Amino acid sequence: MKSGCDQPAYKLGILGASNIAVPALLEPARVVEKVRITAIANRTLDKAVKLAEAYRIPYVADSLEELLELGGLDGVYIALSNELHAEWAVRALKAGKHVLVEKPMCLHPGEAERLRLVRESSDAPKLAEGLMIAFHPWQQALKSIVDSGEFGPLRRISTRISVPARDRYAGNYRSVKAKGGGAFADLGCYWLQFLQALIGLQPSEIRAQSAFDGPEGCDWTFQAALQYKNGLEAECLTSFELPFRASHTLYFEHTVLTVPDFFRPVKGFYKIKIRHDLPDNRSTLCEFAPMNYYVNQLEAFAEIMSGQRAEQLEATWERVHLQSLIMAEAQQHRVYL
Repeated sequence: MKSGCDQPAYKLGILGASNIAVPALLEPARVVEKVRITAIANRTLDKAVKLAEAYRIPYVADSLEELLELGGLDGVYIALSNELHAEWAVRALKAGKHVLVEKPMCLHPGEAERLRLVRESSDAPKLAEGLMIAFHPWQQALKSIVDSGEFGPLRRISTRISVPARDRYAGNYRSVKAKGGGAFADLGCYWLQFLQALIGLQPSEIRAQSAFDGPEGCDWTFQAALQYKNGLEAECLTSFELPFRASHTLYFEHTVLTVPDFFRPVKGFYKIKIRHDLPDNRSTLCEFAPMNYYVNQLEAFAEIMSGQRAEQLEATWERVHLQSLIMAEAQQHRVYL
């Protein structure tokens, strides 16, 4: 088993030449010595060839199936559209390949159960979800602050994640309901992972609503709130039509903390800050050295493949289940404008 820096790098293949493959894998692989990208496949061969030429990937498979049959690959990264994630993760695991699948790992609890059963077979390789914000220390630092009680009890968490859709995502899976389209399916997983790391995902009440007025009835703006037994409320707004924003605001008894622009490290090596957000106190409480989410994620995946880091799949199944419940709640309380 490869586990040290003096061991050969893991050889990875890419299933899907989508735009996310570049920032999520190809660029990070240039600095993560534990992995090498040695093969790529895409349904449109020309796209795979262009990426292979740009990033010196030595082999372009004629099909997704052929790539999984390659004997020299240790693992694969799945960058296909959302509705294909579970299917090809299952195929890759059965082909003996470790799997890093772009978020969301799957679209509904039925797919999660299928993946769980395959992964729990005795000889299955490792499986991980590419939810990049999970691989940065700012969340654990914030959890330590909450757990310490230094600012009194945490009363409320407000999250906004809005990414304006260019041309209403025409031709993109985000605008196709059957492919997991809509703002909450695309962005809500970041909110749920954050809550899961900070306070857990055991709410006593779920509220959610959307007008579902995007293409094909997708949700273009989605509001959700979770109420906890201790009185804490966590609310989130995800949107494809509001101005860009990615922030968490935490309301304690004695202060307000914000994590502004928490998506920024997807663009390169950038700092994350935890700040006080009171009229008389705008100071920085914590500041982290510049990091790249995807570099952290790829390094973590190498550790998962080697057995040095846990997959934490139970957390993934929990998020999929709760996200499905929240969507069902919104569909029952559709807002008509």
